[in-house]
Amino acid sequence: MNNFFQSKPNLLSKKDRTRAAIIDGAIDVLSKKGYQNSSIKEMAEKAGIANGTFYNHYKDRKSIFDEVGKLIAIELTKTIEEDESNTKDPAQKIINSTKQFIERSVQVPDWGIIFLEAYDYMPVIRNEVSKYLVQDIKKGIKIKVFKVSYDVFVVEQIIVLILHAIRKQLKNGYDNKIVDKTTSAIMQLLKYKK
Repeated sequence: MNNFFQSKPNLLSKKDRTRAAIIDGAIDVLSKKGYQNSSIKEMAEKAGIANGTFYNHYKDRKSIFDEVGKLIAIELTKTIEEDESNTKDPAQKIINSTKQFIERSVQVPDWGIIFLEAYDYMPVIRNEVSKYLVQDIKKGIKIKVFKVSYDVFVVEQIIVLILHAIRKQLKNGYDNKIVDKTTSAIMQLLKYKK
């Protein structure tokens, strides 16, 4: 998925194509070096543009990192949202979404690596990722399949489990047992009752 954003069909103008090249170049550099060790020069070189062209599109390294982080979070959650629109049971929705999110983050390791780093620094990503989880938890509490009271701390614990599963699998490779253990732990936190 090295040129994922460049391959999107809606890139009509040269400006859009250049931005997509910068984003894809930044993903490659950020995933290998991390935000702190990446430079605009490296991102521009990877995108095949001059430094000055980079600055025509982005103010600084933080602005490209913010955009890349948001775009990855959107891509990771978008497919889950589409797949889960027909699932009504909130517990099954959380299980399916968790599995898909972890799998997708590990299938495209560059995305998973950047997502983990961006999650720590960007509240907008935390909000984007947790909004569907929060909706499903509240619905499960309302229909009494989750025997907990709504608590932000519980949501944060669930997200930590998911982040840990992604981190572990990016390091050691995809393992369905870890995903199953993660979803089982989430259901235990929510005190799931069929």
